[in-house]
Amino acid sequence: MERGGRLHGAHAGFTIIEILVTIALLSVIVLVVLTPLTGFFGLTRRSNDQVTATQITQRALETIRGEWLSVARYDQRCVKTPLPTTFPPLDIQITNLDPDGQSLGSVPWRGECDAVAPLSPPDRAPLRRVQVTRSDDTGRVLSQLTVLVDRP
Repeated sequence: MERGGRLHGAHAGFTIIEILVTIALLSVIVLVVLTPLTGFFGLTRRSNDQVTATQITQRALETIRGEWLSVARYDQRCVKTPLPTTFPPLDIQITNLDPDGQSLGSVPWRGECDAVAPLSPPDRAPLRRVQVTRSDDTGRVLSQLTVLVDRP
């Protein structure tokens, strides 16, 4: 029986062309939806890398700040607790400042304290700016934190 130009009954259903067109349309829709998601996953990975780098940098900065509550360690520009090990290593810059915050010049980071070879004479700067930088293996800066530390 024919109704509206189509056969009904045993011959009812979709043609192969209609099915192929439907599959093609669904493929385009899925492609449009999934393409931005792949970019989102890349952003998530970079974001996680940056958060991890910031946590490592902050841990190093807090270790230095906490250990420099000791006058001896502050004067020697060193710490007893090892800083987080990274590749490439953390870049630590120290600048001595006068009481007004004016730079007196950069001084080298000594790393872990060496009881055998203490700094002579001790560096008694009243204030220091400590900057810790974490970069990736290409040299791109992932995290950079700075803090001012008063002499105890």
